[in-house]
Amino acid sequence: MLNRVARPMVFHRRLWTFLGLVTVLVSFCLTTLTACLPLVTPDGKGDEELLEAIYGEIIPPAGTETGYGIPLDLGNLPMFIDWFYEIDLGSEEQKVFHDALIALVAPCCDDNTMFRCCCEKGERACNLVRSGKGLASYLIHGKGYTAEEIREAVLQWLHFARPDYYVARELEARGIDPRQYDLTTYGSCYRQMCADAISQGGCGGMEDLIEPAIQHNDT
Repeated sequence: MLNRVARPMVFHRRLWTFLGLVTVLVSFCLTTLTACLPLVTPDGKGDEELLEAIYGEIIPPAGTETGYGIPLDLGNLPMFIDWFYEIDLGSEEQKVFHDALIALVAPCCDDNTMFRCCCEKGERACNLVRSGKGLASYLIHGKGYTAEEIREAVLQWLHFARPDYYVARELEARGIDPRQYDLTTYGSCYRQMCADAISQGGCGGMEDLIEPAIQHNDT
């Protein structure tokens, strides 16, 4: 049996142990909560430094070298779209084409895939999707790329051409509302932006390419 002197000492040790555990728990919760909270400045706008950092992490800049030897440039749009019409794929190539693009979402309407976007009917599709399909066709027919290699290349192109969508997705993944930055993952098609330039968050048109200083070769 503990004597009268020992009992207070044991009590105090247990009390300090309990308080130490509480302090650690509170510190952990505050750290976790702070990490998960959206970064918002006092005026209600998002943290622009964070936005710039995300762009730097996931969006390749113009002129970035690619594995297929054509640096990233919006000026490639007409060429990629021409490839969509001009390159005929054989049956085995069509299978690779399908396997590559069925695994990618269309950033203009991401409840659909790059293999068949929401507005597609026959050869009618938005110019953003046609550019991705044309690039895929070239990589299969001209470079012999595998489905996985095509996915990587097309996804790199889409990140470059439609950075707003992918940055918005990254913000959401971090628990941050992209609307703080005037960004959204809500599809361009569903916001009646099919006729807007790709560089402005649109689809680049459904027929003639709508992009500043860029025209389709048929026009």
